[in-house]
Amino acid sequence: MFSPRAVFSSFYKAGVNTVQHDGIEHAGYLAFIGLLALFPFLVFVAALAGFIAQGQAGAEFIRLVLAQLPPDMVQGLTPRITEITSGPPHGLLTVSVLGAIWTSSSALEGYRTVLNRAYRVATPPAYIWRRLLSIAQILILSFVIVLAMIVLVVLPIAWGKAGAPAGISDVPLKGHLILCISIAVIFVGISLSYYFLPNLQQSIHAVVWGAALVTLLWIGAARLLSLYLSRINPANLIYGSLGSVIAALLFFYVGNVLFIYGAEFNYLLKVTHGEKIEPKQAVEEEVEEF
Repeated sequence: MFSPRAVFSSFYKAGVNTVQHDGIEHAGYLAFIGLLALFPFLVFVAALAGFIAQGQAGAEFIRLVLAQLPPDMVQGLTPRITEITSGPPHGLLTVSVLGAIWTSSSALEGYRTVLNRAYRVATPPAYIWRRLLSIAQILILSFVIVLAMIVLVVLPIAWGKAGAPAGISDVPLKGHLILCISIAVIFVGISLSYYFLPNLQQSIHAVVWGAALVTLLWIGAARLLSLYLSRINPANLIYGSLGSVIAALLFFYVGNVLFIYGAEFNYLLKVTHGEKIEPKQAVEEEVEEF
């Protein structure tokens, strides 16, 4: 177990290391590449959902996700996202789908690089193996999201039908259920990112602490940012019609700063606990041994 002093020390040093290891600057890059990859990823997921005849579930899922985000952030993104979820663009099954996968995997590769820096491990030397791994992870993530679409849309309906005989209304329960699921998805997503992305042999207990901390900080930051934008709204004042896009970039930026901070926090707890930082074996070495 960690002593309160060790946790508090890690909490402070993680912030210092985030600044010293250029985490503030890297968060800006991740915000840009994340927003750049958002639409291609949604295009691919929408096409995948339509391929398995779940296009309506995909549209409903996106609507529920957008409802949990600050309105100032999604104002400029909603029209295009609505167009994507209403039907995959024409010609998607040719070159477009390859471009969508490549752009989405670029964002994943950016997160992998940042996490490797936070955990002080070297990136595997062969670029082609990293790219293939990122593409495979994007494909797996897309299938998981499509499954989440189906569950998130079907579960409230099943909940309402189960409560109908007892006279229980499903309206408030649905809102609370979606909120709880959203928090759980954020926590699980961050945990899996810390576990799978860096070139490091990880354990589940070594990533959940930072993931839990980032989830709590992210929820608080999202509320404060939404309040700040709604009351002061400097983005619209300075950038005019681009204000919603700037608000989206700011939202991504703050989230990425917290994401890098959580990785630094996990690293310090790992060192404090006496665990070794052991890089994963490079893929090409495994192939040669096989």
